Amino acid sequence: MGSIIHRHRRRFQASSNSWAAVAAFIASLAGLICGCTDSADVSNTPANNELRIVSFSPALSRMLVDLGLEDSIVGRTPYCEFLDDSIAVVGDLLRVDYERLVDLEPTHVLIQASDKGVDSRLLDLCDEHGWKRTQWTSLNTIEDIESVLRDIPGVLFNDVDAQYADLSQRVAVMLNDIALALTPGGEMTWRGNVLVVYSTQPVGVFGRDTYLNDVLVRLGATNAVPLDGWPNLSLEDIVHLNPQAIVLVKPGTALDADTIELLGAVGELDIEATRSGRIATLRHPAAMLPSTGIIGTADELREILASWPNVDAALEESAP
Repeated sequence: MGSIIHRHRRRFQASSNSWAAVAAFIASLAGLICGCTDSADVSNTPANNELRIVSFSPALSRMLVDLGLEDSIVGRTPYCEFLDDSIAVVGDLLRVDYERLVDLEPTHVLIQASDKGVDSRLLDLCDEHGWKRTQWTSLNTIEDIESVLRDIPGVLFNDVDAQYADLSQRVAVMLNDIALALTPGGEMTWRGNVLVVYSTQPVGVFGRDTYLNDVLVRLGATNAVPLDGWPNLSLEDIVHLNPQAIVLVKPGTALDADTIELLGAVGELDIEATRSGRIATLRHPAAMLPSTGIIGTADELREILASWPNVDAALEESAP
């Protein structure tokens, strides 16, 4: 086991943010905050109080929608598929449709920066046209998600505006909903270790210092992977880890889909998870977005854990 951990730790130190690979897998996901934002030095409030937001991040778009701001979004990435089709696609951070972006006349441009940074032309356009630009550089954990939520009212409005107070109240409600969603299940709920898989070829998993790891731990279980980020594991690695349970994260999967079949070679391994039948698919549409979608994701994951009785608690309860 020590050699596995050492080998993968070196791999992830060499590529410190494997989230870029996950972002490609789910089509521009990403990383966000560290408590700091980088904003252009322009007024927060549009001249006519009309917000016109361009979002270069599915995660940020999800937050805006959940805060009741979808009507203010005028531009999006092609991966913000939950937004109305009438909202213009302006590309992503790799390929920006600059002509369309200028035509949209946004008041605010929200960016989830990648490892490679942000195209300087996009930054220059924001400065040239006086668009309020805000970018976050890390969105990996629940704390990151909560930090971005707290930032949003100040990004969009001045703190003396009525809109600021209203949006701040909605953020407070959302933060409370997140806290409630992350409440652990009952004593009988599974408390063992879980391998959380997001891809099967190669086998990509959620390690420590990720939002799904945070959800898992807050619900009372533990992560079977002793590594940070989003490592790729070999089948041999998984055998050595011998997880007690497996959750495959596959948004939108049909209810009648067979998880063992979806796992492919992983589902055929002789490990405790397959022997015990503690295998499930996490289907929530926002499960791969580090956003306010963790509320529904946490609810579904809690149901999964509750379907696997905590063996120790069950034995204790049945003891004479």
